[in-house]
Amino acid sequence: MIKVYLYLKENALLAFGVMYFLFSVIIKIICNLNYLIPCLWKTIFGFECFSCGFTTSVVEVFKGNFFLAWEINKLTFFIAPLLIYVFIKDFLNFSIKSNY
Repeated sequence: MIKVYLYLKENALLAFGVMYFLFSVIIKIICNLNYLIPCLWKTIFGFECFSCGFTTSVVEVFKGNFFLAWEINKLTFFIAPLLIYVFIKDFLNFSIKSNY
């Protein structure tokens, strides 16, 4: 438990971003309120980027609508597992290097 606290303390900005994203997704699912970060690319340039719809797709995955999530953004099923793998690998490397 101490290692998790130290990891979150060392990576506070990343932890804040992930917690904000998860909190926003949960609020979107439960209350249907949209506190999600808008796509900056679409806001500035006026057209969608390759990751537009990623958050909406994640919301649909949490709801259990996998086929709809696939239709919204197919990259969700490749990027989300990759991000989970990178976070787990980084945490394991951190826990091996720490002396606690």
